[in-house]
Amino acid sequence: MLYLKCTQEVQKAVGLRKENLAVPQPTESPLGNWYVNRFNLGRRKAYIFFSETTLLSFILFQGRRRVTVESLPGMLLTGLEQLLQMKGLPQSAIDKAFENYDAGLYARTDSRADLGSMNDLVLQYQARVEFEGGLEHCDLTSIIMKTNETPQRRLGWQCSWDAVQSRLCRPG
Repeated sequence: MLYLKCTQEVQKAVGLRKENLAVPQPTESPLGNWYVNRFNLGRRKAYIFFSETTLLSFILFQGRRRVTVESLPGMLLTGLEQLLQMKGLPQSAIDKAFENYDAGLYARTDSRADLGSMNDLVLQYQARVEFEGGLEHCDLTSIIMKTNETPQRRLGWQCSWDAVQSRLCRPG
């Protein structure tokens, strides 16, 4: 089971009502449950997806169509698959990442530490895009990859990619 833990900003944007939110449970999936937030990046609305176990993150932009309760899980799954492929992980590791993601529910955020880490990542993404000259001039893929190479205190100074590889590429 996958829980998408949405900030109030996301709940409002996609039309989630309080009665539609479940109480999140731990998952057996190697990358855990995911946090989702919406923020401004340049003049666009972006969604950050953040793994609570590995602190892996990536951003996707809201397109012309409104993001909905139905489309948000697909954004996560498609974005995650693309990210792992771009990193060059073997297909067996990518398949392992999706174990127990066959069904999903929405939930409130439930960890200040995770929210703090996610908000720090939002600031990193905004600063890196600005440093590279804005959305028109930056290499967003490179920014996402570099952000996940940043050592994280919560991971014992490992980077998110190290945590992902230890969970997806080990035998068993």
